[in-house]
Amino acid sequence: MSEHYESASLVKTLRPFHVWALGVGIVLVGEYMGWNFTVAKGGVLGSLLAMLVAGTMYVIISLCASELGAATKLAGGPYDWARLFIGPGAAASVGLAVYMEYIALEAADAIVVAFIAQSIFPELQVFPVTLLVIALLTFINYRGVVAALTLNFFLTMIAFISIVVFFFATAFGGVDIHPEYLFHGALPNGMIGLFAALQFGPWFYLGIEGAAMCAEECKHPSRAVPLGQQAGMITLLVGAAMTLYLCSVLIPTDQLGVSVYPLFEAAQNSGMFIFIALLGLGTFLTCVASANGCVCDSSRSWFALSRDNYVSSWFSAVHPRYNTPYRAVIFTMPVAIGFAFSGFLDQVITFSIVSGLLCYVLIPFALIRFRSLFPQNTSTIRPFVSPLQPYIAYFAIAIAITILSTLYWGYKYNLIFAFVFYGIAYFYFSHRHRSLNIENNWTEMGWPLPRGSENTGIRKEATGIGDE
Repeated sequence: MSEHYESASLVKTLRPFHVWALGVGIVLVGEYMGWNFTVAKGGVLGSLLAMLVAGTMYVIISLCASELGAATKLAGGPYDWARLFIGPGAAASVGLAVYMEYIALEAADAIVVAFIAQSIFPELQVFPVTLLVIALLTFINYRGVVAALTLNFFLTMIAFISIVVFFFATAFGGVDIHPEYLFHGALPNGMIGLFAALQFGPWFYLGIEGAAMCAEECKHPSRAVPLGQQAGMITLLVGAAMTLYLCSVLIPTDQLGVSVYPLFEAAQNSGMFIFIALLGLGTFLTCVASANGCVCDSSRSWFALSRDNYVSSWFSAVHPRYNTPYRAVIFTMPVAIGFAFSGFLDQVITFSIVSGLLCYVLIPFALIRFRSLFPQNTSTIRPFVSPLQPYIAYFAIAIAITILSTLYWGYKYNLIFAFVFYGIAYFYFSHRHRSLNIENNWTEMGWPLPRGSENTGIRKEATGIGDE
């Protein structure tokens, strides 16, 4: 490990509800908008299949992230897991992918917040409001992670309760529903539509793996990460089922497939002001919470890359008073602003999804390598043990690759660009790693030497495969 670990120390203050707030806060916006494009591709049946398939993948990813996060207790999340168990080229590429994934989402969320604010106060302009949102959330994260994630907890809780209240009011007859919407246009594009709908399934859960990225700042990471991560996944599964039901029985299929704010539109179609106000507020708050969580996760990924010298070590400084990676936090602001006003935000968001799916291939692979290198099932090495491993990890990889392949329908060039971009990053960072001569020091983790190190040497076994 880098010697920066000793000088760059993050404060350990977070609890399980902070982990929950980080993960669900980033993701819940995907249940308020975006997921409904599954309906345009595959109808209600396609959306249901996408929700179930993506949900299965994310449950497994969440279990993998819980085990890896509780074991490593590091801020880099997927980057650190790939660095320790796969190899430097893959690690840096994953760290970059995580950074791009969350920065793009932050930019999109800030723009949506600005448009909602403008719809309420027409005299406001989108550009300055977007700048204000990004600057304000950057400042909150600069001042401290506890304040940032406590804010996320309350914003996310209000947004989730809004869905729950609306669901029960609808389910128990408080709102007139239209069951015929479920069958009208249930499968508009035939069987191929079911397959094509999978590409938007991740919107229900995109980013939940980021909950484990605050492990290094948790008071008791071996408890907080698994508890917060799994509670977050359960929350999203429940929320996704409620959301799909509400929108499917209140919005005609042809309108649902192109809606910008489907839950808010469902509330409008209910004709009840209390739900219109509640879901409008929920839409606004969940966008703010998502952008806030994205600042936290993207800065931690950049911080982890910096302290291992993949990018300038200048970014690995920790604020002496606030104990935050403040330079990495500040650096998110100009990048997010650049994405927000690039004029290609739809392409940026697609690139974010591809980046996320790349992580969903490598996270379970990192767990497979972790169990291969350290088969000892002790509380020191593995405080949390996910079930049915490594078999379900292989299954998650297969699902992620399948969903990646569906992006060929509509996003072929985005997919090609992402593969070229991360391929170049892989070889560049592999070369940079060899010039830096960095080795993983397993004893600093409190672990024994990995299996096979007696014959092959720590360096070769620790850096994984494909990087020689």
